[in-house]
Amino acid sequence: MNTISSAINAYSALAKAVGSDGTETGDTQDQQPAAPGADFASVLKDTAKGAVNTLKEGETATAAGIAGKADIRDVVAAVTSAELTLETVVNVRDKVVNAYNEILRMPI
Repeated sequence: MNTISSAINAYSALAKAVGSDGTETGDTQDQQPAAPGADFASVLKDTAKGAVNTLKEGETATAAGIAGKADIRDVVAAVTSAELTLETVVNVRDKVVNAYNEILRMPI
């Protein structure tokens, strides 16, 4: 029961940080798409930042919905987008790990 209470308290604290328009009152940075010809590390870094921002938007929308400051359709859309992003990140991670394992099995 203690974990449920702590989760409710955490969501309540987050709901207080949500503004009246359903957005976080804190600082948010807009993510720019990677420039054509950018190196792979930059593209990967920008993509990871975009994924994290999508997940944060889903959490913020959920907190705003709990606080009664957001429309349920917006909450569902944000959570669905966050879920799709998380599934994509997990699939990419699995592919990278598999590729790494293949490289390790290559004869020298």
